[in-house]
Amino acid sequence: MAVAAVVALMPTPPGLSQDAWYYFALFAAVIVGIITEPIPAPAVGLTGVVIAAMSGLVYKNPSQAINWALSGFSNNLAWLIFASIVLASGYQKTGLGKRIALWLITRLGKHTLGLGYAVALADLALAPVTPSNTARSAGTIYPVICNVPGLYGSHPGPTGRKLGAYLMYTAFAATCVTSSMFPTAFAANLLAVGLISQTMGVSISWQDWFLGFLPAGAVLLALVPALLYVIYPPQIKRAPDVPAWAAAELARMGRMSVMETMMLTSMVIVVALWIGGSRYTDATTARSSASCSSSRAAWSPGTTCWATSKPGRSSSGSRRSSRSPAASYR
Repeated sequence: MAVAAVVALMPTPPGLSQDAWYYFALFAAVIVGIITEPIPAPAVGLTGVVIAAMSGLVYKNPSQAINWALSGFSNNLAWLIFASIVLASGYQKTGLGKRIALWLITRLGKHTLGLGYAVALADLALAPVTPSNTARSAGTIYPVICNVPGLYGSHPGPTGRKLGAYLMYTAFAATCVTSSMFPTAFAANLLAVGLISQTMGVSISWQDWFLGFLPAGAVLLALVPALLYVIYPPQIKRAPDVPAWAAAELARMGRMSVMETMMLTSMVIVVALWIGGSRYTDATTARSSASCSSSRAAWSPGTTCWATSKPGRSSSGSRRSSRSPAASYR
């Protein structure tokens, strides 16, 4: 409130209406609220939208103001953020993400450098259909690799440099690369695509993004584990016990379940539609309806309010201006 009051009381810059300046004051307050979180971030975003609509800063007509406030719920990008939680929960509930990571470890885990590449490739395999680096890295990859350092007595603290620190830093760096390789690997990517389309009239397809970043992304992904192996080397160079541990974990999981098979099939279909089905659908609407209906986290009021208040306001910005008056190891 203090931020909004200070900004609102400042002189209005030339060329802006008073309502537009008040709207900017409200926007600044919302951003500060999201950063400091005096209340949950979804509530902060929704509160800003409600105040803007009820105060007439966007539209004086109540009907138009309500339509603007609810427009975020019809925004495909909002539902992409929603879908990121759905897909992430699907990987965790079915165990498919864990199985992929363990399989890669059995193939590449004899050497510490191979473990680094297994972590990076596991993140890459999940990235195209998980538009959340947190859900991917912290929710799926970390629960698997956090068990590996303990096999060699490497824990957070003085023994972290044995093995754990290298794996954690590799996972952190790899997810930054994979989040940039696909437009659907990070929700903000498609938000940027939407803003570019609205403001510049340039449409960036899934293929355009992927092929445009592929030369740099492939090099970065290939270099990250090796580069960290040199500048932040683990003390343990060989890890012969790790593949055996991963194989035992896979044996404990048993054969792929029906739900894992369905999740893998859905993943392939979604990626295929994103790549080649643009004439029938777009990257923000292709997802599994079965997963959507069963994800409690995605349907929570906080998630829905956060998703619709964030990209929904971004997509309305151009219309408003033209039509209205206003890490643990170290």
